[in-house]
Amino acid sequence: MPAGTLAVYATNRGLPQAEGLTRDQRKLLALKTLTAKACEFAETPSKLSIFRPGRWSRINLGFDPHDGDFLGWYVDFQLPINPTSHGLVTKDLVLDLWINPDGTWNWKDQADYETAISQHLVDASSRLHLEREAERILDELGRGDVPFSEEFSRFRPDRTWPAPLLPASHAWGGGAWSLPSGWRAESTRR
Repeated sequence: MPAGTLAVYATNRGLPQAEGLTRDQRKLLALKTLTAKACEFAETPSKLSIFRPGRWSRINLGFDPHDGDFLGWYVDFQLPINPTSHGLVTKDLVLDLWINPDGTWNWKDQADYETAISQHLVDASSRLHLEREAERILDELGRGDVPFSEEFSRFRPDRTWPAPLLPASHAWGGGAWSLPSGWRAESTRR
C-alpha cells in the first residue's frame, strides 16, 4: 500500500472521553468502552501487510515513502482473521513486535498488554496463543522464511500501479460501517 493511500479505521482518537489521553491510554479505553468512530487516515509509511489464515498476527513490511528503503517488520498480534463479505475481521491484542532489517527485534506495548489482561480487556487465554505465535515468528525470522526472506524485503510495488481505493460502502461515511463517521484525512477534506 503506497504511502498516502486512504484507509478507514475504527478509532477513539478525537472523542471527548479520549481527549488529553496518551496513545496507550486511548488504546486501553477503546478496549474498555468499545466506543469509536470510523475515521479516514492517509497511510504512512508504504507497507505490505501479510495476513495468514489461522495465525495470531499480521505482519507489515514497512518502506520509506521517499526512497523505498526497507524499514523493517511490524508484527501486530491479533485474533486470527475472520473473512466476511465486508472484509477481514479481527481484534488487536495490544502486544506488538518490531523487527529491524538486520533481524534485531524488540517488544512494543508489553505493559499495556499486561494491563489489558489484568483488567479483563483481553482474555488471559490469549497469552499462550501469543507466546506460541511469537516463538513461531522468531523461528521464521531466524530461518529467513517468508515474509522474513530477503526476497520480501526487496519487494517494491510497480510505480505504475494505482493506489487502491476502498469501495464506496467501506470508505469514509460508507454504509458498511456500524460506527458514526469521524474525521477525514487532511488531503481529502473539501
